[in-house]
Amino acid sequence: MRQSDPVAGLYRTLLVFAAVGILILAAGLAEFAYFEPVNPSGLHVHIVGVFHYDPATNQTSGPDEQTFGRADQFAAVVDWSGLPNTVTVQALWFDSFQNVVGSAGPNVPSEMAGDKVIPAAVPKDLKFHLPGEYIFAVERVVGGQPVEVLGRRIVEVDRS
Repeated sequence: MRQSDPVAGLYRTLLVFAAVGILILAAGLAEFAYFEPVNPSGLHVHIVGVFHYDPATNQTSGPDEQTFGRADQFAAVVDWSGLPNTVTVQALWFDSFQNVVGSAGPNVPSEMAGDKVIPAAVPKDLKFHLPGEYIFAVERVVGGQPVEVLGRRIVEVDRS
């Protein structure tokens, strides 16, 4: 009579988990390949900077900054003239929780000329910006979906 190996069951279970892991990895790689273009367009947008912003006049002031206080209003200034009119673009501000707190577009660059100043808005029911990292991104849009980041700026909002 043959005695069963106590490790054989654990070995088979390990093989099943390895196979499932390989399937999950393959699905993730396929998703990445689908949503990330292999050949980017080579386009880049010129983000002039992130400045203090006056919502009453829709004007920016002061030097380009990387750090703001919670009570400070700030906005990015974008020069759309360097992009061809054959692409659709949008600009978005993301707060530290990845919520969209400011946007412009999507539209062709010539129609975005009026959206040169894109402010980061304070979330509803709050008096100040949330502290943390804010990301300003300009994206190329195809079929209603962002497919490429053309420019990005990161600013820090201090707790003070």
